[in-house]
Amino acid sequence: MSSTQEKVALAYLDAVAKKDMAKVESLVSQDIQFIGPAATTSGVRDLLASFRRIGAVHVRTDVKRVFSDGDDVCVIYDFVTDTAGALPVVEWLQLEGGKIRSVHIYYDQTPWTKLREEIGRRMAQVTA
Repeated sequence: MSSTQEKVALAYLDAVAKKDMAKVESLVSQDIQFIGPAATTSGVRDLLASFRRIGAVHVRTDVKRVFSDGDDVCVIYDFVTDTAGALPVVEWLQLEGGKIRSVHIYYDQTPWTKLREEIGRRMAQVTA
């Protein structure tokens, strides 16, 4: 049986995959910290901007496992793209008051290099 925290974490990942930024915003703290190997963002505005950029290549999220301990949730999933295929990711989410206050994301940066290049190319087309 899933904990309430696990349900919040999965709803957040589902909203990111569906590009439902209003739903993402409702699930995270306004001062959320998103910490990863390539970048760190602070605040919901920067987080949503990052998700909008990556949404250009994001097809879906295939969740493999979810673990929780109190307000800490770990989700292991494949970040499926239309460019680099399925990329394994681990997120450690920390909740406070029912909202996600921080996300630590872990992944191998090597396949993400091609992905970042494609995101840049697609974003340039949108703004041209």
